[in-house]
Amino acid sequence: MNTRLPTLLLALAASAAASAAPAAKPTAALEALLACRAGSDFTQAQAEDALRAAGLTQVPGGVFEAKEGKVALFGGSVDSANVSIGPSGSKSLHVYLNDVSAPQVGRSLSVTTVNEAADSEAPSFVRKLDARHTLHVGAADDYEGYSASVSCLILP
Repeated sequence: MNTRLPTLLLALAASAAASAAPAAKPTAALEALLACRAGSDFTQAQAEDALRAAGLTQVPGGVFEAKEGKVALFGGSVDSANVSIGPSGSKSLHVYLNDVSAPQVGRSLSVTTVNEAADSEAPSFVRKLDARHTLHVGAADDYEGYSASVSCLILP
């Protein structure tokens, strides 16, 4: 019996299974960065690639916006986003959302501690993951143009 045939059939079956698997969500990389897990890190390029993969387009000023339809994230839609890496090595990734409240986003990210220092009318939330990583879920006021925000802050 030819031993190449079973090997070829197995390879074809594996290939078919891989192509039948659902594609990863376009926002998966962005969601992973925004989860701000202890010990995680990102470069400017990695964050910008995640924003682009999610369907956001960079506009003048370094801000990213959804130009080709809505980008769904954490139960809302992305209004805008930006990434910043300071000279000291501090890093931040911010996403501003519409059509979702800060408490809803906070629950989806397990961020439930009210941020008493936040300057917002509605509750904002904060979760310190370790000495370097802090996840913020902010509530926006009506005049700000978005309803909630998510920020991953990483100190050097």
